[in-house]
Amino acid sequence: MDEKVYEIALAHFNKLSITRIKEILARVGGPRPFFEKSIRELAEILCVSEKKISHYNREAAIDRAVIEIDFMEKNDIQYHYYKSDNYPAALKFCEDSPLILFSKGDIDFNLRNLAIVGTRKATAYGRRFTSKFVQDINTQPLQIISGLAHGIDRIAHESAIKEGLPTMAVLGHGLDFIYPAAHRGLAKEMLKNGGLITEFMSQTPGEPSNFPRRNRIVAGMSEATIVVESGIKGGSFITANMANSYNREVFAVPGSVYDAYSSGCNQLIRQNKAHLLQGVEDFLEVMDWKADSKEEQIAQTNIFDALTQDEEKLYRLLRSNNEPLHIDRLGHDSGLAPRDVALTIFNLEMRGSVQALPGKYYCIIN
Repeated sequence: MDEKVYEIALAHFNKLSITRIKEILARVGGPRPFFEKSIRELAEILCVSEKKISHYNREAAIDRAVIEIDFMEKNDIQYHYYKSDNYPAALKFCEDSPLILFSKGDIDFNLRNLAIVGTRKATAYGRRFTSKFVQDINTQPLQIISGLAHGIDRIAHESAIKEGLPTMAVLGHGLDFIYPAAHRGLAKEMLKNGGLITEFMSQTPGEPSNFPRRNRIVAGMSEATIVVESGIKGGSFITANMANSYNREVFAVPGSVYDAYSSGCNQLIRQNKAHLLQGVEDFLEVMDWKADSKEEQIAQTNIFDALTQDEEKLYRLLRSNNEPLHIDRLGHDSGLAPRDVALTIFNLEMRGSVQALPGKYYCIIN
């Protein structure tokens, strides 16, 4: 059976602990052994009862994967296994990242991702700030991420489209429908420059419990999260706290102390969980993105033209992170053998593209 059947079948277990499934996969040797080994073999490897193994219902997961693959082929949907090269690099370092992501559209996972989230009941103040911020940040080579909800999410997506920036929506349901239905046209427009992603198989409804899971993907994929308007118990407030747990930068737009839709933002700022954001200048100063304009992105493209496939792979890994990476992590994330990593990183040093730091850490030379 094709390996992708086993990988996609893992999405069937989205109600189980992701960290537990990852632990199991690591111990048994990957998706294929997990599905092909007998109940007795798995029980011995994992040191659990055979009854517990039988609860996973692996046969049902395989049958469901076959159905999903047919749906994917008919609807031009891609999938991204968390150990694969096409999986978003930023998510790989989140312990609870999805085992599988499904995507549709023209998505570049190598772009810098900026999340903009907020209340569904956006005020004129929130709408104005969001559209103006996206307009002003347009000098940067980045992608706007949000959740395709009413309010701030929609304004963020629409503003990105207007400014010619790619924009991506993370969904809390399968790709066989769009929720809310009023955003079908917007979702279709996004497929031209960006797209839609989800961890859920088709026929998965937008249940309330799915949206906090959706929010962790928004936070994990993004270098920074901006909260425009949010209540203290809102989904955007949850996203901000998740971004903090992933050591991502969080920004919040201050609002009136009398406005319930600004209470979450004001609290994040008061508790030092978010930078106070008044405009693009504040954001660029904290993120240190001033040097990376669209013109310099063209220069980066020229760099890639001169690199070998392995060199480009390591260069992109280093560039997608805000901190130096250890040589062992480069090997793990690239899938290259230790000897190949050492040789490739040496060649990048000789090109003047990468700098070696103490302790076998490496970083990009700007």
